[in-house]
Amino acid sequence: MDFREKLSALRKKMDNDDVGALIISSADPHQSPSVCAHWKAVQWLTGFTGSLATCIVSRQSVAMWTDGRYLLQAQRELNGKDIEIYISSDSEAPSHAEWIREHIGHEEKIAIDKKLFSVEEYRSLKKNLGPGFIVEDRSGYVDETWQPRPLVSSERLFELDVSFAGASRVEKINIIRGRMKKKGAEQYLAASLDAAAWFTNLRGHDNPIYPLFHSYLFITEKIAVLYTNLSKIDDITAEGLRKDNILLRETSDIFNFLPNETAGKSIYLDPYKISVRLFESLSPSASVIEGIDLITHVKSMKNEIEQKNIRMSNIKECVALCRLIKYVKENVKKEIFLDEYMVGQKVNEFRKIEPTFIQPANIPIVAVGENAALPHYKPKKEKSCRLEAKGFLLFDLCAHYLTGSTDITRTIQIGCLSDEMQRDYTLVLKAHIALATLTFPYGTTGFVIDSIVKSSQWRNHMNYDTGTGHGIGFCLDIHEGPCKIVNEFTPFFPYAMTTPLDVGMLFSNEPGVYKKGRFGVRLENDILVQEDCINEFGRFLKFETLTYCPFELGAIKKELLSVEELEWLNKYHEKTYETLSPYLDEEEKAWLRHETRRL
Repeated sequence: MDFREKLSALRKKMDNDDVGALIISSADPHQSPSVCAHWKAVQWLTGFTGSLATCIVSRQSVAMWTDGRYLLQAQRELNGKDIEIYISSDSEAPSHAEWIREHIGHEEKIAIDKKLFSVEEYRSLKKNLGPGFIVEDRSGYVDETWQPRPLVSSERLFELDVSFAGASRVEKINIIRGRMKKKGAEQYLAASLDAAAWFTNLRGHDNPIYPLFHSYLFITEKIAVLYTNLSKIDDITAEGLRKDNILLRETSDIFNFLPNETAGKSIYLDPYKISVRLFESLSPSASVIEGIDLITHVKSMKNEIEQKNIRMSNIKECVALCRLIKYVKENVKKEIFLDEYMVGQKVNEFRKIEPTFIQPANIPIVAVGENAALPHYKPKKEKSCRLEAKGFLLFDLCAHYLTGSTDITRTIQIGCLSDEMQRDYTLVLKAHIALATLTFPYGTTGFVIDSIVKSSQWRNHMNYDTGTGHGIGFCLDIHEGPCKIVNEFTPFFPYAMTTPLDVGMLFSNEPGVYKKGRFGVRLENDILVQEDCINEFGRFLKFETLTYCPFELGAIKKELLSVEELEWLNKYHEKTYETLSPYLDEEEKAWLRHETRRL
């Protein structure tokens, strides 16, 4: 079915049930920042390929909300479909409730799928709708229309060795029970996929880019229960879990288990991560304690072994990226056919040389020309621009290794650059250096830091409509909470505005500039929060840069850099050669030496 046919089928079901508006989410039951194909309902309906969106269908109109990363992409992909496009953070855009009130009659029904709505999202919708509107749980609309619907993977789970994870399951159980005690909770319920994976030291294949598996966790002072598809757990893994006193149950069993087990108990949960359907399964007599997910906060602060491993992952990935850059630059000059899609696939050849490589951690973002002005543009095999010896090539590539995950972006020169391109590249580099060299008092949030970094562009009357950095998981989600270096509220990181950065948290450092219809620049390294000093003014933290991959010297206007910035750049390139050269052959070393020469 095409878009019109899908829309007609949904509206027919709505008419049969006297439903005035249908809210379709791009979420899964775990509020994951990236979901497998089975849960991409908005994408199925509209043809939009971004990762985050909400669509509302009324009898006469259709609207879609996404974030600033995807505005230009949404306008391009939804062109001609009569879908109203809104950016969630735009103060002029209507909220979901406002749009519904304008498009349906008072006391009309609104259909949602309660397993895909978080508790907090549902509360906000009900509050903003006001009295007189009826919100009903109707999961069947999309289920019955989307045929055949992609299946969730049935591949087996695998275990991440303690030498990589840095802590055993028993140690993690004790940590979480300690946190429960501090919160005054007898029980703890977690729905995030990365929470269950971290807690159990297991990884899976349910998501094409993140090694996660669909599951829930229920923990008390005496028991820990993992609810998942048991056919994915082999006998050896199951025995190891039982040995560590983790009980195994099928995923759907949790809805029958919770009503009795939570009766009269105090239970801790995160209302932004728990679905309405799961929440409504609790006993009415349960005493609910709400707050930031316990595992989310703990796992964001990487232990010493994880930190050591992540440094090694960055070396492995940067070796692969250097080989990619060398390959692209040499072949573009020879006028050998290359396109954006091919570059995104080529990097895996270099990654697979390393035995600890698991899989790519994103659908490759590789873009030339105006495509690079779309922050999350992903080329398709059948629709991909050819690389020509002119301007920039931007690539944002993420990877999972057993030693941890990486997220790195470079904008490289593949041809002549205009003065504007060099200026913009240098301004992005200045913002990047500002974050890399920042020291800040403990208690500082990403909201404050984002503004500090963007100020270097603001002074030049420029801006980028994305955050400056996000948390990175350890063989988990590439976008990890609770913190984010951003100056606006984002639904997947609801605590980013109030949760301070802390030692061991891993972030991306990725300022950019995006000029519609022309070009884009983004420079991204991985950075780790570390202690700096304690003095009369308090405790200060700093960032340790983990990524060492050359910046584009031919794109830098040296006169725009301060003495300190230039010195940082030269030292960075010295460290890049020192770090990567032991893994390269003689020809590659000579190439890297030239790419990291002093300015």
